[in-house]
Amino acid sequence: MDEHDVVEAGTDLLLGDSKSVLKKIGLSIFEKKQFEDIFVSAGKTVAEYEKDNTEQNELRKILFCEKNMRLLANEIRKKNIFDWLKDLDRCVDNLLSTSELDSINKDRCKKHFEDIVIYEVKKLFPQRYGFYCLGDIHDNVNSLMASTQSSNETLNKILELMSQNDGEYNQKSPTTHEDWQDKSSYTLHKWHLERVEVDGIFAHKDSYTDDIIKLTETWQKERDEYPGWYIIPYNTAVELSMYTDENGLLQKHETEDIDVMLDFAYELCWRRIKTMLPYSEYEVFHLRQIWDKYYVKIKENAGGSDKIRKWFYIGQILLSDYRESMNWNEWQRLMDILIVYQESGNNGKVDLMIERAKACYYKLDIPSLRRELDQCDIPEECYEQRLLVIGLDLECGKLEESLEKLKQLRQDLICKVDENNENYYLKSLEASVLQLLSICQQAYSLHKEIYEFEQMGIDEILEEIDRKKEFFNWESWKNNVAKELFNHCVDNQFEKETFELNRSTMTICSYSRSGHAEGYQLYKVLEKLGISFKCGCVTVISDMELPLIASIYDFNNRLGLLLLVRCSSTGTIEKLINRKFVMDLESGYIDDALEILINAIEVNVGEIIAMGNGFPEYLAGHIRENVPILLQRFSSRASERVQKKELQFIQRIMSYRNIPPRFEVTQLMDELLRQISERMKVKLLPLMMETEIVEQVTMHSRVDGSNGIDIFDCYFNKQGLDTLFEECHVLIDEDVINWLLKDDWKSDYEWKTKVVRLKILDEYHLLSTKQHDEYVKLIWANIDEKTQLPKLTGYYLWVYETLPYIDESIPKLSVKNYFITYDIAKDSNDLYLKQLTLLCANVELGYWNEKEVLIILNKISKYWYKIAENTANIMFEDNSRKAVYAIAAMLENCNGMISDEAREILIKLAHEMNEKGIYTKCFDIFILRDEQWERDVQENIFAMNESQSIDSLRAMEKYIKRYPDSVITSEMLEKIVKLIELRKEPGLLSAIWILHNLVYTKNTVIDTIGIERIDRLLFFLAELINYDNAAMKDIKHCIELRQACAALAFRLFDWKTVNCGKGVEKWREISKSSDEANEVRNQWIW
Repeated sequence: MDEHDVVEAGTDLLLGDSKSVLKKIGLSIFEKKQFEDIFVSAGKTVAEYEKDNTEQNELRKILFCEKNMRLLANEIRKKNIFDWLKDLDRCVDNLLSTSELDSINKDRCKKHFEDIVIYEVKKLFPQRYGFYCLGDIHDNVNSLMASTQSSNETLNKILELMSQNDGEYNQKSPTTHEDWQDKSSYTLHKWHLERVEVDGIFAHKDSYTDDIIKLTETWQKERDEYPGWYIIPYNTAVELSMYTDENGLLQKHETEDIDVMLDFAYELCWRRIKTMLPYSEYEVFHLRQIWDKYYVKIKENAGGSDKIRKWFYIGQILLSDYRESMNWNEWQRLMDILIVYQESGNNGKVDLMIERAKACYYKLDIPSLRRELDQCDIPEECYEQRLLVIGLDLECGKLEESLEKLKQLRQDLICKVDENNENYYLKSLEASVLQLLSICQQAYSLHKEIYEFEQMGIDEILEEIDRKKEFFNWESWKNNVAKELFNHCVDNQFEKETFELNRSTMTICSYSRSGHAEGYQLYKVLEKLGISFKCGCVTVISDMELPLIASIYDFNNRLGLLLLVRCSSTGTIEKLINRKFVMDLESGYIDDALEILINAIEVNVGEIIAMGNGFPEYLAGHIRENVPILLQRFSSRASERVQKKELQFIQRIMSYRNIPPRFEVTQLMDELLRQISERMKVKLLPLMMETEIVEQVTMHSRVDGSNGIDIFDCYFNKQGLDTLFEECHVLIDEDVINWLLKDDWKSDYEWKTKVVRLKILDEYHLLSTKQHDEYVKLIWANIDEKTQLPKLTGYYLWVYETLPYIDESIPKLSVKNYFITYDIAKDSNDLYLKQLTLLCANVELGYWNEKEVLIILNKISKYWYKIAENTANIMFEDNSRKAVYAIAAMLENCNGMISDEAREILIKLAHEMNEKGIYTKCFDIFILRDEQWERDVQENIFAMNESQSIDSLRAMEKYIKRYPDSVITSEMLEKIVKLIELRKEPGLLSAIWILHNLVYTKNTVIDTIGIERIDRLLFFLAELINYDNAAMKDIKHCIELRQACAALAFRLFDWKTVNCGKGVEKWREISKSSDEANEVRNQWIW
């Protein structure tokens, strides 16, 4: 903040409250950022407007880099407000003088840069620009004051002579001419609005008719006097909304004359359309009642033409509302009726054609949108409708065609204005057309890489927009809405509470800005302009996209969903659709949203394929980029019904050919499968096995160089699903099995896919003995010459140890050879550590012998000493923990049977790691276990250092498994349970999973603490670990804790069903709830 901002904020702090201070500070920071952004954006444009890679280009990039631009902006911002433009000119000269740019390039850069800055300052900081324009007057005033001082003596003499003259000089009072009055606030067209005082619903029922007629007549008079704006000015919209209150009279259609109510509803709707505010459910309901009642009258041939026109107008408004709320059944009912009466409306036929096209757009159905637009035959004189159609054409990617249509539309409007110069509507509409024309021209120039050559034409359009601000002022709308959204955000950050202890406040009634009204208004302005959030590479409201969508989502989540699909950046989705946001949504809405999103991809697959790997510039590109992210996030709450649809969708989408790599279908598939229950996957296994084998290429190869991922590479999340397979009576079609066994594969990917699918069938005993033998042959029919292992690229090495084999020595020799020969210290590849940890967890005990353990320990030791040379590296602690866990897993596998040399290496390594803050208790157990070690781990689980606490818990788990009969084991179990009872953080999550692991392996050591106690503990946790108690920052951790609890409860139920009580039953019920996260629900497997 600048010094004067700090002083003003300080004054507010003394005289006002913290909110006003924060708003002032926030707005100052916002304006400072806006000013800097002008310079940064201008610098970027100048640096990049030529595409060739010449030395001059590189010099420009250095000169006009972001850092220099921010420094320049702050320098200019501090300067005298009257001379800032002169200072800008001087500073740019100084900047350019230090470079080796040629003189022509310097002049061009300077002009281009300053033109952009001046234009943007005029738009965003008109006061600053105005002061510069007054600079000459300011200088002349100073000069005049100096000359006046030197002329005082002469003037006094003249006055003395005049006073001596007996009235010879008649003094005349100066006259003030109207032309010289200040007209800074003068508006070409004023619209007088008045507040009509009526008692409304609270009046005596005999007054209802008079009140309705009084409002209707006043509103009709004001409508007749409407200046004709195509889009009403922001301040006028605010005023009009203040003077538009139906006072509860809209619901009086039951008792009032339907003709009177229709006129009243029409005037109300006309005003609401002009203010562009959303309709409430109350308003929509009663408008529909009035509309339906008058429709009965029309069918009886009792309606007048003017009344039918008004009825048709109200029907169009209801259509629009049903479309925005995606109430397609009601939308279709009204559309079917209105089509019959389309000649009764003003441009009724054309408006309904556009409404049908908009419906396709809202359904995210581009092919249908194209068909509807092709059928739109708009008469030349329907200028407004032509603009809307051009906006929809742009969403289909028709940039060049739309640009030509816009130019023609503007020319037609100019000719029409010349014929009737008093038509304010046409002038306002032309000013609005210029907005879309400017954006399209910039998008086209960037697309064709001719921005530099089109710069003058673009500047002319922008100057024309500036000149016609009296007819439409986009910046006024945008800036006012931005401030309202900002104020709303600030208000929501603070809650008023009493400062005194032992006192609390209760709010009986309150009023605050909702924030959504202004956001919706700006969205409607953009809709009337035919402008989306992004056109080509040009973003329109990127800086306020997030709060605007969030504000609309608050009152219309279906419209909010559409805007998220169409938003210009995936970052908007990632910030808004967080875990808390998803958990707060109704389950019914979640399912509806998922079906909309799935349909959006399926109906537009052809569009996505056609656009290839192009950047997301129009609707198809944003569906490709944004819908998968939304699907992944909303699917965490999908019901079983929709999970079935998700699986069917996965099968279809994975069968498409020619899907461009930029559309990451494999990542989408992987994320969705994580959220679908194992039960649903088992049920649909026969169908999924039929999925055509198509290698979906991704943008980024995996570590091993492979690209394609099949559904069954990541199908099941859990192992040991035999009970589910028995319950679901899974049978696979023999033709499908024979197809998979057929030795006719044409690529490694096709072979691998067949093997992986057959592996699942074999694991769950769905292959006959003969089929099993053929499967084994297929596995070993395609081996890597170097490793002598099957070419299962992308799989962890432990998987090879679980495959059926022809020669059992081949997998073990090959896998061990990797760990013994690979130089992890040289490549610094932490994947080695993960591979080793997983292998040890999935092979039989005693897999490693003493000699092999020593070799691998030496390798890991060298690796750690290498990374320890740079402890400041952000990954040092994480990679060190991976090394500790890998060592612990290997020592556990060999049951601690290691050589003296290996022990010495471990003792030294543990000492060095501990000195650098890396805890090693979980492998110390194999080398340093004594009474001190036992005391330390029991104390350390209560430490506030997360690494120390979790490492000690892991060590205790290994101790308990290794020494189940030890007295210390009982003490350790008691400490773990105590930690859970206290809900101690950090460590709570790890402690619950330790209990789960012991129950999962049916370790009888659990009996020392008792099943009943664990059951009580689960009941206690269900009550305390819930979403109502979780702040937004804790919501993910809350889900993780509930996931662990549900998993523990299920495993306890599966093992000790008879002994389970209220705690297990509570989690069983939780796992059935549609309000629960799927990560929690899916823990209850059967």
